[in-house]
Amino acid sequence: MEEIKILFFVVGTFFGVHQSNIISEKTTVTVNPQEKTIVIRQENLVTFIKTESDSLNIQNELSKFVHPNQSWSSELKNFSVKEKEFYKSDDHKSLHLKLSLTYSTLKDLKVFGIDMNNDGTFSMTNFPKSHTKSTDGILEEPYWNFEADQPFTFTEEPLTDLPEAFQKLKTNVLPFWFALK
Repeated sequence: MEEIKILFFVVGTFFGVHQSNIISEKTTVTVNPQEKTIVIRQENLVTFIKTESDSLNIQNELSKFVHPNQSWSSELKNFSVKEKEFYKSDDHKSLHLKLSLTYSTLKDLKVFGIDMNNDGTFSMTNFPKSHTKSTDGILEEPYWNFEADQPFTFTEEPLTDLPEAFQKLKTNVLPFWFALK
């Protein structure tokens, strides 16, 4: 299995920031092998704030991501189409991000830890702390397996078992986004 270089729920990994402090509470990933597309919906973007300087760092980090000319991670150089869209939730209480990517070859998926098995199915490692779920895949520890001839979707909710100390520090990113407008 390949080293995972881009984490679906960490916003900055898509833009080459590996110490990113902005993550999504829920991420839904849809891979369409026929169209060679990946759509990643990062819902409820949050961060953890201890000090005022943390707030400034988040503001700076987010301003880079929302910039129209923000460069993408070098890991995504083979992806011919890369689009991002920040938007508010329907209730206007949280910030979401939709990323749409088009890949060229199956090797491109390896940056996400998705690989093709010898039997022609896709697989990726199951990380229990990410709380990955899918109705399209089959979990055969330690891997999730997906049919390669049809689209598949999975979700990750990495903050499900967040310790109480961190829950108190969890901060909605939406006010930071509004400050950039």
